[in-house]
Amino acid sequence: MIKWLWALAYISSVLLANIFVDYFGIVTILGLTFPAGVIWIGLTFSFRDFSQRYWGVWKIWIFIAIATFITLFMNWQVAVASVSAFLIAETIDWLIFTITKKDFIHRIWISNTISTPIDSIVFVVLAFGWNWEAIYGQAIIKYISSLLVIPFIWYWSKKRKLT
Repeated sequence: MIKWLWALAYISSVLLANIFVDYFGIVTILGLTFPAGVIWIGLTFSFRDFSQRYWGVWKIWIFIAIATFITLFMNWQVAVASVSAFLIAETIDWLIFTITKKDFIHRIWISNTISTPIDSIVFVVLAFGWNWEAIYGQAIIKYISSLLVIPFIWYWSKKRKLT
């Protein structure tokens, strides 16, 4: 049952990110400029890693395909940018997470460190043009939000000895 919840969290975070970007566009909060859906997308990287833990190296691609398919029904320009960034960054995140021989939390940290800025560059450039403030802001917010789940994973892993 828990593996379905992680898959649902993953797909939902992609959907919410696209809704926020489509509705709010680029926002500036506390001096940081970023596309509004970035917090949700940051969570997708960790949710994908956790889903892969339950579903396996290859089955996770089913959920990546579902999330990609859902994205295509959003604003066309946002959809193209999102799908492009999503497939490039998710592939990189998946590859790094898969080949890294560290414990689970370190694998999340390493894969997110590399994939989040790549996703930010591709998405912002395709959706809004070269907006360095938005690229920088998105990368910072996305990375922070992607790591927000780590304390919960760490606590849960101590309970279940997940590594």
